[in-house]
Amino acid sequence: MASNEHKFLLDGNRHFPKGYENADNNSYLGKTSGLNQIDKSGNLAWSYQLETFVLRIDGAISTLVDLDNIRMPYDFYLTNVKASVSAASKGILTTISILESGVSILSTPLTILAGEKTSNTATTPAVISDYQLGNDNEISANVTLSGSGTAPISLKVYLTGYRMKD
Repeated sequence: MASNEHKFLLDGNRHFPKGYENADNNSYLGKTSGLNQIDKSGNLAWSYQLETFVLRIDGAISTLVDLDNIRMPYDFYLTNVKASVSAASKGILTTISILESGVSILSTPLTILAGEKTSNTATTPAVISDYQLGNDNEISANVTLSGSGTAPISLKVYLTGYRMKD
């Protein structure tokens, strides 16, 4: 091999650091550190392609059972949950429970504080107790409102994770 034959490779391991090598489990080889994709320093690691499913209801929100539902198209590993509204409530705490086939997957439910538009600002973050969502299982959400005032409008619940190996 000539000394300049691989001069255009971005690292000594002959991997392209943006993550183009795929594995059987839908992961890819990508950079986990370094300044940017052109930076030759940093580490490569197997990463997963993240996906997000959204449960939603439009209009004014009230206390609801089975807010919206989807069926998982494949086995899915949940890494994060969050919720948002398009118009914040005034004086009402919004609590969201996410269910897989009727059983809660959260040991601490999602909350959106009064006057806030996202669950990211909640004083107590949601805790996921069941990370593995099964193929064809029904995923739904229940909403509970507590307090008095103006109800939130247009709720969305985000389920982020990655597809598990088939």
